[in-house]
Amino acid sequence: MIYITGDIHREQDIHKINPREFEAGNHLTPDDYVIICGDFGCVWDGGSGDRFWLNWLESLPWNTLFIDGNHENFDVLNTYPVVDYKGGRARQIRSNVYHLLRGEVYDIDGRSFFTFGGGFSHDVQYRTERLNWWQDELPTAQECENGERNLAARGWKVDYVLSHDVYASHPMAQKYAKSMEHYDSDRRDIQVYLDDIAGRLDYRTWFTGHYHGDWVHRRDTRPCVTLFDRVILLENLENELKSIADVQAPEKPAAAVDRG
Repeated sequence: MIYITGDIHREQDIHKINPREFEAGNHLTPDDYVIICGDFGCVWDGGSGDRFWLNWLESLPWNTLFIDGNHENFDVLNTYPVVDYKGGRARQIRSNVYHLLRGEVYDIDGRSFFTFGGGFSHDVQYRTERLNWWQDELPTAQECENGERNLAARGWKVDYVLSHDVYASHPMAQKYAKSMEHYDSDRRDIQVYLDDIAGRLDYRTWFTGHYHGDWVHRRDTRPCVTLFDRVILLENLENELKSIADVQAPEKPAAAVDRG
């Protein structure tokens, strides 16, 4: 079985995958997966807090997979080894905890997933680079090219897409003001890139995090599911979608206030 949810921000929101609250977790096995759509946060400073939460995750029976969000310490995250995993490349954090890299395609439990983490922070002016904010939250040209190359090898067809931020034509992309002026010239606008991918890719369902809510947006009838509180069972997606509200377009871009 595969479960998918949004940001967990380490101790702030990890409770939603604690088997005390996530009742289904009491029945999962090493053949099952819980996927987090960014802002994992359990790799932050390499200290005792990281060890506590990573040890706890490793003690759980299932495999925890995550893509990166905009709230990650990329300096520490990038120290973990890259290994071959499920047809793609991933960073192995613990024996059953993996960071799914940008632009990779994985075959998990008979389904194919294209992954592309990262996203805009909207409080950059209040943060300090390499202390609590990293330019790495946006992709490099090389990471974008890696995604296109791997999708081309799959004939531009996968079952699911996992991203943290949304594509540019998604209503939530306009919720907050953003600018590329804080980033080096090699960084790419992730929402524009994802929009290009969405227009070219044959996929069934897209999953995102980042916006701290549970909504559905449909692009050419294909659902894009934004998750935060919900932990949904992929095998029961059709029924899950019946109880998730359609996204409402924001009235106007908000000022630079962080929202994960």
